[in-house]
Amino acid sequence: MTGTPLGTSERRQSLDAPTRILPLRSLFGARLPAPHKKPADLIYGVDDVPSLSVTLIAALQQVGVLAIFLVYPLLVVKEAGVSAALSANMLSLVMVVCGIGTLLQSLPRGPVGSGYLCLTSVSAVYLAPSLAAVKLGGLPLVFGMTVFAGVIETAVSPLLRRIRPLLPPEIGGLVIFFVGITVAVLGMRYIVGNGSAQPIGWAHWVVVAVTLGVMVALNVWAQGQARMFCALIGMVAGYIVALATGVLGSKDIEVLAALPLMAAPDLGHLSWSFSTAMMLPFAIAALAAAVKAVGLIAVCQRLNDAGWVRPDMPSLSRGVLADGLANILAGLLGSTGMNCLATSAGLIAATGGANRVIGFGGGAMLIAMAVLPVVVGVLIVMPAPVMGAALVFGGCFILINGLQTITSRMLDARRTLVIGLAMSSGIAAEVIPNFAANVPLTLQPIVSSSLVLGTITALLLNSLFRLGQRKRASLTLPAMAMASAKVEEFFSNSGRHWGARADVMARVTFGVNQAIEVVQDYCTPRGPLVVDTQFDEFNLNVQITYYGAPLELPDHRPSDHEIIESERGRAGFATCAGKRERQQSYWPMGFPWTAHSRAMVAR
Repeated sequence: MTGTPLGTSERRQSLDAPTRILPLRSLFGARLPAPHKKPADLIYGVDDVPSLSVTLIAALQQVGVLAIFLVYPLLVVKEAGVSAALSANMLSLVMVVCGIGTLLQSLPRGPVGSGYLCLTSVSAVYLAPSLAAVKLGGLPLVFGMTVFAGVIETAVSPLLRRIRPLLPPEIGGLVIFFVGITVAVLGMRYIVGNGSAQPIGWAHWVVVAVTLGVMVALNVWAQGQARMFCALIGMVAGYIVALATGVLGSKDIEVLAALPLMAAPDLGHLSWSFSTAMMLPFAIAALAAAVKAVGLIAVCQRLNDAGWVRPDMPSLSRGVLADGLANILAGLLGSTGMNCLATSAGLIAATGGANRVIGFGGGAMLIAMAVLPVVVGVLIVMPAPVMGAALVFGGCFILINGLQTITSRMLDARRTLVIGLAMSSGIAAEVIPNFAANVPLTLQPIVSSSLVLGTITALLLNSLFRLGQRKRASLTLPAMAMASAKVEEFFSNSGRHWGARADVMARVTFGVNQAIEVVQDYCTPRGPLVVDTQFDEFNLNVQITYYGAPLELPDHRPSDHEIIESERGRAGFATCAGKRERQQSYWPMGFPWTAHSRAMVAR
């Protein structure tokens, strides 16, 4: 504690004026340097620099998983009915955009980029709006509306701090959960052969078993680089078994043989158009993409910091800006919408490789692959069981990260309903056939996506339930009563209402109980003690008001002799504070609380 002790005459004059201890503040650590300690399960943290060989192999692993999501632009191209040559050309341009977006996202300094390993990829968020746009106006409308979505997301990026109350951590966790659901469900569809023209046989299941089995075995029982590259090793094993069993057949080999070794992408097919009818679906998809980017970058921050408390807002804003710029570039170069790659965060959690240098390597590799059609072709002909196993493997870690983020907060009835109803609507969109069949065409891109529908439901309900929600609370306690139980109940109920973290409520309960004990023992309070609290997500401020003698706040710890021999020494020991190490010594929780005595005129 810090402050200036009052003289004897001043103490007598202040007995009839209320004394305030204000505030027990910054318990969330907003005013202190945030610790940045690499978690024990990370092999390479964000600032570590691995060797060139490790960087290239880890980047190839990330790119291999990214290639699975090339199915989204392929679906849009198939709906447009363009030639195979134009389809291959478009995929090359997609790789260029993914590479540039990844490089932007990895930048540690400047106005753009989160500074974390988080690849940019074509996204399922934009799949439903893009399919609706290609039916309405062909590929030019898809490209034009993708630029529009990028502009919307770019405009949202500097507003994240202002709209933060509308995007609490539990909604970010919910978005990550839906991303995991989307990835895992897509993987299961590949595994069970949903929509396959031919029935699947034993060879299909062998490839699934080998691919997923190798990934899981290396991730659970291996160490070092074998664990770090478990996804890539599993995919290579899947390719080999698929080739041996005939799952990767002669037609696929012929497709690869027909592709040139090197060829620059052609821009001659590009044109753009715009439709007001598609503004709402693409705007909502852009908002969902921004929320998803916020959630994924926050996950990357948490994976890289063992002492993580809350998201770093400047990093989030720069990351969403990079995501929006990637979407603008995607529309200009003839691609579907882009977003942060969820399985990239999943691979970090699974493999322990989180260095941003891997992001730079992955971005450069994607750009280089754009002029190597044969390499792109190897990824395009990836067998369905290999794709399914890789998606399910990455989806497991995404789902768990989403659930951990949701449950890190205390949830009251309002937040429980927001999360529960949003989950119900999103899962319904995923598992009920023809869920969006009876809604207007304009709303179908929203209702048909579990991620978009669940996110919009959560945002609307959160905005509605915030009406009438108080961020201030007070507790009045009898002067000399045992207050610990009431204080604990008060902060427990308030924490659930605010959606605060449980550990923060435990710390503030401990601190307030200590402060009240000191006041009761040494200040002779007359009348009740009033505990006023204010919460704003960044800070939890607590002010204790009472009538009685103000606390004496010495600058130095009393000597052992003074503590033993005098009441003043014992009081000084109870209220002493100095440097931070003294706070750690005399206050077991070590939080930085400030006490200030102020004489006030009683009214």
